[in-house]
Amino acid sequence: MSLNHIFLFFTGIYLSFGQNFIPDSLSSLKYREDQFYIGTNYVIVKSESQLVKQNDFSSQIHFGFLRDFPINPNGKFSVAVGLGSSYTQFKSNINFETGAISSSNFNDVNYISLNLPFEVRWRSSNPFSYNFWRIYLRTQLQYNIFLEKGNALKKITSLTSINLGYNTWNLSLGYDLVERLINSKNNQFSQFKLLTIGLVFYLF
Repeated sequence: MSLNHIFLFFTGIYLSFGQNFIPDSLSSLKYREDQFYIGTNYVIVKSESQLVKQNDFSSQIHFGFLRDFPINPNGKFSVAVGLGSSYTQFKSNINFETGAISSSNFNDVNYISLNLPFEVRWRSSNPFSYNFWRIYLRTQLQYNIFLEKGNALKKITSLTSINLGYNTWNLSLGYDLVERLINSKNNQFSQFKLLTIGLVFYLF
């Protein structure tokens, strides 16, 4: 089963059944929201060097659980911590074994990440409505497991993102806090970060 099929499967579950779940209410004024998520991103390689090039379609799928902790009586402000996972693939003219830049050869890298997200949240919701605006600011620590060709890439990285939208559809923008390559003595070596743009769906 491809990543696209997996994503469509979970999205279908949300659209078909997500609105029927009873909220995890602590009281009539304090409740928990948006504790499961799944999303997909387009991945962009960003570098200060004009020699770094990207090729082909690069993508990411991610999902996980966040425990919601309301911090005011009506539940509109909260923080959330959790655990998630993601699969990322992109292609560049960087040699992911050495960090060197090629003028013509492109290499792809695929890796799975264990993610530890932390979010600061605002939403215009209440315990009885699932249709509301949300703005969630996230910082995330990642432990990356490379499926191939990743000796020059860091295993531990971090990123920041903002997820905002209304009801089902939420835009996600993310950017690395640290460079992706480990230190190298190669003269052609150039650091880069990843920018992600996509959609995230909070299930219930």
